[in-house]
Formats: sequence, structure tokens, C-alpha cells
Amino acid sequence: MNRLLVLLMAAPALAACTVPVATMERPDAYYDKYDGAVVASETESLFAGDAETLSDDAIRTILEHRYEPPRLSRIALMPLDREVWSTWSEELALASEDIRRDVVGRLRQSPRVYDASYLPPILVPEDRTVPRLREAAARYQADLLLVYRTDCRSFDRSRLFRPPVVRAYCVVEAVLLDTRTGLVPFTTVATHAYDIARNEGDTNFQETRFRARADAKAVALGEISDEIVRFLTKDD
Repeated sequence: MNRLLVLLMAAPALAACTVPVATMERPDAYYDKYDGAVVASETESLFAGDAETLSDDAIRTILEHRYEPPRLSRIALMPLDREVWSTWSEELALASEDIRRDVVGRLRQSPRVYDASYLPPILVPEDRTVPRLREAAARYQADLLLVYRTDCRSFDRSRLFRPPVVRAYCVVEAVLLDTRTGLVPFTTVATHAYDIARNEGDTNFQETRFRARADAKAVALGEISDEIVRFLTKDD
């Protein structure tokens, strides 16, 4: 049996979630080695071709930089995927809007966030490289850009003499980009599994699958939003 299916079957009946796998904060001891002289072997690239992108001095400066979140920020959100279920029914379209409002609301709870909003589609670059993303965020006057990608899958589970159930398994990967420095100071991955039974209002079983995916994504994105708030306010 596929390993993923084994993991899913082992999850609790109603819902299951895992602790987000997030970036860990650098310990102060990391910077101790930069207080004095640093040997050449620690500052020079072992790959000559790397000089075509960043110089050894630039890389050393980046690694030695002690990142501090802005005291007050606007966060722009940019999903890399499209919610295919949002066009399936009015209920699912409203569910998608609820997910967005929940994420924005959680981020705005941080005393360091004066605004959280989705990057307007007209500003989303076709070439989604870091320089282009920074430019788009700067045009929106966003101090931070939260880029995330969702991978949701669903599995049908038949039950004797009872309505069938759909289990959705959703993984959300998120990257926080600092517009000013170009650094990515925080990343996180959250997963959530969710069981849902077909109800009378569903047009067909496909709508049930989409509802399960939407619910699983909502919980995973909520966990990621809370992780980012904790990261921004860790020193407060």
C-alpha cells in the first residue's frame, strides 16, 4: 500500500493536523564567530562558477546579517495556485472568500502588521523570480510578501450502510520575503487532513471532494498565519 495512504488512514476520523515545519530562529551563538577574525576557508566559495551570481563578499554579508522584522509592516499575500473549486458553486466561492478573510484577519492581529491584503492580480509578475516579486511588492508598498502554494488531494472512503466520506489532505508551503533586503527570513509548511461526508446540498460527489479540500486548506493556512504572527512578534 502506498505510504501516503497508510499515513492518511492512520489519521483521526474527523480531523488531523500536524505542527507546521517552520524556519528556526538563529541562536545568538551563530554570530559569535564573526566577532573576530574569520579564516578564509569559511568565507570563500568552493565552487568557482558561483562567482557569476554572487560574490563571496556578498554571500558573506548576507549570511552575517542579523535580520530583524520591521516594526510596522504591510504584508502582501500572493498565492501561486488557483482555487479550482471556487468556480464550482456559490457555496464554494464564498468558502474561498472566507479563507482569504480569515488569513488576513489573523495576520492583522499582530501589533507589527498595520495592513495585510492580497497583491492585486495586475501586479503579479509573469516571471516570478525573486527580483520581480520584490519589485511587485515595492510597487504595492508592501514591506513583506507572503508567497504560498497549496497542494490538496482527496481520497474517497466507502462505508457500509452509511454515506461515503471524503478525506482531503492539504499541504501549504509558505515563504516570507522581505522587500527591502531581498532576504527570506521565514518559511513554513503546514499539513492538514480532514474528513467530510456528502450532504444533500452537494450537487455530486465532486463537490464533496472540493468542500473537503477547502476545509483542509483553511486550517493549514490558519496555522501558517499564526506562525508568521509569532515570528514577527517574537521579540515583543
